[in-house]
Order: sequence, then C-alpha cells, then structure tokens
Amino acid sequence: MGKKLSKSAKKQLINILVLVALVAITLTVLFLSYRELNFVTILDFLRSSNGWLIGAAFACMVAEIIFEGLSIHVIARRLGHKSKLRASLAYSTSDIYYSAITPSASGGQPASMFYMVRDGMSAGTAGFTLIFNLVAYTGAIIAIGMFALAVRPQMILGLGNGLTGTLIIVGFVVQFVLLGLLIMCMLWSSAVLKAGNGVISLLTKIKIVRKPDKWRGKVSGAVEKYRSCRGIIKTHPALFLWALLLNIGQRVCKLLIPCLICLAADPSTPLLDLVCMQAYVVIGYNVVPLPGGVGVYEALYSGIYGDFFLKRFAGDAARADAFMFSSMMVSRVISFYICMIISGIYTLVYHGAGIRKGKDKRLYAEGGRVAWLTTRAARAGIVRRRAAASFTAVYRGEHMKKRRTDVGVRTEEVGDENHE
Repeated sequence: MGKKLSKSAKKQLINILVLVALVAITLTVLFLSYRELNFVTILDFLRSSNGWLIGAAFACMVAEIIFEGLSIHVIARRLGHKSKLRASLAYSTSDIYYSAITPSASGGQPASMFYMVRDGMSAGTAGFTLIFNLVAYTGAIIAIGMFALAVRPQMILGLGNGLTGTLIIVGFVVQFVLLGLLIMCMLWSSAVLKAGNGVISLLTKIKIVRKPDKWRGKVSGAVEKYRSCRGIIKTHPALFLWALLLNIGQRVCKLLIPCLICLAADPSTPLLDLVCMQAYVVIGYNVVPLPGGVGVYEALYSGIYGDFFLKRFAGDAARADAFMFSSMMVSRVISFYICMIISGIYTLVYHGAGIRKGKDKRLYAEGGRVAWLTTRAARAGIVRRRAAASFTAVYRGEHMKKRRTDVGVRTEEVGDENHE
C-alpha cells in the first residue's frame, strides 16, 4: 500500500483544486460572454506584439520575486540574522506560491516562516521580519493607489456606482483601515487590546464566539507583534524606508506587466493611463478573499480597461473587447500563473535541498566523518556509489561495535588487524 498523504499535503491539494475550479469557471464565463475572446484572437494579438516588450514583462515578473526577497533579506540582516540571498528568495517564492493558492493569501506568511525557522532563524525574528514586511507592503499598495487617485481621479469617478467602482472604493477603505490598525497597534497597543477584548466579550454574549480565551490570546499575540515594530523602527529608522521602497519596487514591477503587454500591441497607448488603471485593479481585487483574486481581477480589468479601450477605438466594441481580453489573458498568465509556477518550483527545489541537508547531518552523526565524506564524494562522482556503500558498511559494521554494559551502551573500535 502507498503512503497516505499528510494533512498539510491534503490541504494544499484542496487549495489547488479550488484554484483550478475558480479558473475554469472564470474562463467559461469569459468565453461564453464575449464572442471576441478565443484562442485565435489571443494568438493574433501575440503575433502583432513587440517581442522585446513581452520579454520585458517577463523580466518584471522575475524582478517582482527578487524585490520581495531583497526586502525580507534586508530586514532579517538588520535584525542580526545573516541569511543568504538564495534563502531570502525562497522565503519570497514560498510566500508568492502559497498566497496564490490560499484564500486571502493566508498561507504565504506561515510558509515563509517555516523555511526561516528551518534555516536557523529564531521564531521571534522570523515573525517580526514578516510583520515588518507586511506593514511596508500595505504602505506600498496605498502609495500606488494614492498616486493613481492624484493623477487620474476621473477614471474612478467615471466608473459610477457599479461593481467595479464599489470594489475600488472598498479596497481603498480596507487598505487605510488595515494600515490604521497596524499603526494603532504600534502606538496605542493597550487601547487596541482593550477594544479587541470588548468586541470578543460582546460576540461571546450573542453566541457568535464560543472560545473567548482562545480569541483573546490571538488578539493579544497579534497586538504584541505589531507593538514590537515601534521599538525596532526607533532603533533602525531607515529600515522601514528601505522596506517600503523595496515593496514599492515589487508592486511597480507587477503593475507594469499588463502595461507592457498593452504597449507591445499598441505602442501609442499612454503609459500613465495604463499604470493608473492597473493601480485601481490592484486596489480593488486585493480586498476579496479568493485565491489570487481569480474572477475578481478579471471583472475589474474588463470593467476598467474595457471603458478605456472602447473610447480609444472610437466606439468599436468588437475591437476594444478583443484587445482588452487578449491583453488581460496574456498579462494574467505571466503575472500570476507563470509566476506561481516558477515560485512553486523554486520552493520545491529549496525544500528538497533542505531535506537532503538534514539527511547529511543525520548521516554524519550516525556514521562518523568517514561515512559522510564518502557519501558526499559519491554524489560528486569521485567514487562509485556501490563502492562508497561498501566502504560505509565496513566502517559502520566492523570498525564500530556496540556492546551493552551495566551503565549503558559503549562504543569500542576494533583494531585494523581484524579486517585482514
């Protein structure tokens, strides 16, 4: 019988299946709703596009991963943990991959923290690094959104009270509330804790919360984590600025992917308009707790870009829809699906390397330095694996004999003459 899947593996499989189902439903709705959207149209879009700009979109996708890794790297090193850059990139890819397959990106930070702690970082340092990076990430989204609002306010005003405009407004409100809570936890932690406990008591009375002590512990732990940010910011005032700039760089790289795809097919499109439209899309879809914002992203993109290209193509709805949906599909594949796949592969390779490293350490402890070096040599192709295995067996079996005594187990080496 085969080995049963672990609980975490089953949970990850369910998350992937849910994501696949959401993608399938979204594509079905799009293809059925718009006759202009088909694979032939998308191929024609790619053939007519500038290959260099499409390549630049791929470069932005890679840069997005690197910028997040650099932010984590800078924060961790400033806190005293000398992590390697390749490890920091693994913390970034694990965050991106698990955020993509879990609702509200809830699996990203725990996955990053797992690898941080596995690499020797203390749980406190790992947790603070991720929290500090989250604060900078939230600030980066708000900064980009405010830039779009300052430069192109007429875009959001022209959307009216429909679903697209409502999602963008709610997105702004949620991001500001989240940032406000983070700041309050840092500056007025006692007041936030009292308010949180009061809400829990109220929810307990009306039978919504059944385990108040558990929730009070969670609130207290969360508030304490963010409160500690205040002391670190005082100690390292430039650290938050660096983290914010790196997170802005990450968000700008991701934001530029659809902009470059549109420019590749229509170089005369105003870049600033594209940047502002994509900023509104980012603000709107981040508020919906779906894996990768699948479905919501497509709805916002079609609502915002659709109106823009309809005006740009002088009311030619068929051409506007074909261009808009082709650019959306191509950019979404690069910015989300390919990014998720690359992040998953890098995380898997890093995970496997950690398991192998753990096995090497156990082998060293059990068989001694000779067995460990022999195995490493076999992996490098210096000696044959079969010969290495034989030598290791001789070393373990004949050079090391274990015998029990009244006080425990004692190891006694046997002289070389017993082998002759």
